[in-house]
Amino acid sequence: MQNPFRYLNALVVVAALALVAACNDGPVEPVGNEEPTSLGLLVGTPDPVEPGEQRIGSSTLSPEPTPTREPVLVSLDWLAGDVAVPGLDGPIAAPVLDAGLQSAVAGALAGHGGDVSVVVHNLADGRYTASNETRTWYAASTFKASVLLEAYRQRDSGELDFAKLVTLEEKYAENDLGTLEYLEIKPNDQVSVQDAIKGMIVVSDTSLALLMVEQVNSNRIDATLREIGTTVMTMNDRELPTTAIDLAQLMTAIASGYGVSAASRDEMLSLLSQEWFTEGIIAGVPAVTSLAHKSGNFTGATHDAAIVWGPDGPYSIVVMTDGSGGWSPIAAVSAAVWQYFEATP
Repeated sequence: MQNPFRYLNALVVVAALALVAACNDGPVEPVGNEEPTSLGLLVGTPDPVEPGEQRIGSSTLSPEPTPTREPVLVSLDWLAGDVAVPGLDGPIAAPVLDAGLQSAVAGALAGHGGDVSVVVHNLADGRYTASNETRTWYAASTFKASVLLEAYRQRDSGELDFAKLVTLEEKYAENDLGTLEYLEIKPNDQVSVQDAIKGMIVVSDTSLALLMVEQVNSNRIDATLREIGTTVMTMNDRELPTTAIDLAQLMTAIASGYGVSAASRDEMLSLLSQEWFTEGIIAGVPAVTSLAHKSGNFTGATHDAAIVWGPDGPYSIVVMTDGSGGWSPIAAVSAAVWQYFEATP
C-alpha cells in the first residue's frame, strides 16, 4: 500500500528552512518531575464530567466514593454513543507552504510565552504551515491515539477480539489519575477490550490505556508508527517522546483509515470526537464542527492533536506547548486557523 504520509516527511526539511519560527535544535529532556510508574509511563488524564454533560471550562466533578467490594465485570456501554464523523473521501494533498496561514498562526501566538510547536495541513488542498515541528516533547495522553490505531488494526486482522474480557490488575490501576473511581472500576475488575478502549479515549483513562498497551504489544504499536512515517514517537521509551509532525501523521492515518476497514475508521473517529476535554482545539471552532482529537495534559505538557472538518475541507492541526499559557494558546491557534480557511477558501 502506498504511504500517503510521505510528503510530510520530506517537507520537514523544507519547512525548517522556509518558516520564520523559533526552533530548538535536537531533542529536549521530557518535562515533569514525577517518579516513573511501575510500567515506566508518565501520562496525564483530564478530569471527567458527568455522563451526558459537556465539559465547561476546567470545572471538575468529584464522584462519591464507592464501597469496597469483590471484583466484578464492569460495563461501560453508557460511556459513549454512536457519533458520525466524516472520513477522508479523497487523496491527501501534498503539503504546500502557505505564508498567509503561517502569519495567521504567528499572530495567534503573539503575546503567548513559552515553547510551542505547531503543524497545520489542509488535507484537501495541501496548504501547510509548521513551526518547531520536530522538537521532541513528552507525549502525555496523546500516546493513546497510537494504541487506538493498533488495536483496531489487530481487530481487523483477526488477532484481537474486542469482546475478550481483560482484568485491570493492580499494576495498571496504580497509574490511575482519578478516572477509575468515576468509571466505578476497581483493581481486579474485568472489562471488555472494547470498553477498555472506550475508557482510554473518551475519559483518557490511563490505567485502561496501559492495560491495552500490553494487550496489543508496544513493539507492534511502534511498528505501525514507523509504517505511517513517524520518526520519534515510541511506546518503548519510558519518557514517551513525540513531535508535532509525528502526531499530525498519526491523526491523519486514523482519519484516512490507514490499515483498517471503513467501519473501524468510523469507530475510531467517533470515539475521538467524544473525548470530554474541550478547552483546546475544540474551543477555537464553531460548536457544530466535526472534529476528532486526542489531548494530553501533564506537568509541563499541554497538547492537542486533531482532524477538523473545516470550512474549506478537512485539516490536521497539532499544537504542543509547555503548559505555561494553559490551554489558551491552543484555542487561539485553532481559532486563527479556522478563520483563515474560512476567509481564504
